[in-house]
Amino acid sequence: MSTPAETLQIVGEPMVLRNVTPADQTDVLALHQRVFGGPVDAAWFDWKYVQGGGEGVGLWHNGQMIAHCGGVPRNIWHTGALQSDLQIGDVMVAPEWRGILTRRGPFFHVSKRLYSSRLGSGRPFHAGFGFPSARHLQLAVKAGLLWRSGVMTGLHWGARGPGKSLSRWRWRVSVLQPDSPAFDTAVNSAWERMRAKTNTMLIGERDAAYVRWRYVQRPAHDHVFLQLRRPWQRRPVGVAVLARVVAGQPAHWLDWLGPPALLAQACAMCRTETAHMGATGLTAWASKAVLARLSNTGIESQAEVAHIGVPTNSAVAPDLVAQLDWWFMGGDTDFL
Repeated sequence: MSTPAETLQIVGEPMVLRNVTPADQTDVLALHQRVFGGPVDAAWFDWKYVQGGGEGVGLWHNGQMIAHCGGVPRNIWHTGALQSDLQIGDVMVAPEWRGILTRRGPFFHVSKRLYSSRLGSGRPFHAGFGFPSARHLQLAVKAGLLWRSGVMTGLHWGARGPGKSLSRWRWRVSVLQPDSPAFDTAVNSAWERMRAKTNTMLIGERDAAYVRWRYVQRPAHDHVFLQLRRPWQRRPVGVAVLARVVAGQPAHWLDWLGPPALLAQACAMCRTETAHMGATGLTAWASKAVLARLSNTGIESQAEVAHIGVPTNSAVAPDLVAQLDWWFMGGDTDFL
């Protein structure tokens, strides 16, 4: 989106505020590594901000990027109506600029410009959403940038022992390979079953195109796809996505494509199959709607791990934001 650069001053220092372009790749990667310390590189930037159509706003001081707020387009079904939304991520401020004594600091300016220029009626995206930490959310709410819209809960199950797997006469489980000719058909079939049962919620599109971009094409990340089907059916009723399973560590369940009513069966499948792979247990992130359908699955521990924030520029009634029935798992974030 073309918006002119803006020159401003923060604590008496001149700054340049403008949209991020592919030419700013080096600056974005350098700041990301300073703030988060993760192994991001040119392939990650291309996946997210070029292939993924990501949007970003940066703030520069003396030619160095000191703040950034980004987002990736995501199709979200809002209680049955498809909208183009922006998933907020890569909100970062250089360590030396975090503690300046002004409410309208680097964090405020990059966030405000991204939200006001992209979100809301007459702008490219209907609404925005993200998964801030408690501190980030508190700052953003105080600055009038975000509304609170729920929490994400981290769940943990122990390894599932022998004899506790799904009934073999009722269910079949197998690994779905991304290079299989049946991959797209299986994913789209599972997604259509899910979408038909989630039209009272807010849920992100999970068709084969999205699943391939999010999980198959993501650099430096490997994923396992498990399909669940009835013995008498050729196509699966659901597909679970897990991060690469490492023996001796808990496996992480990222996503489910299938009817919400089968989430408990999906959980049993993931626990059993990852135990066979050597995992010591299973973890997952869940919004309230997901947690409610997993409450009777033998969760051993749970804790709040993130919040759901909605930018105040979104075309959503403020009094409804806290009541939004989001369907989110860990794969809906941009960082797991």
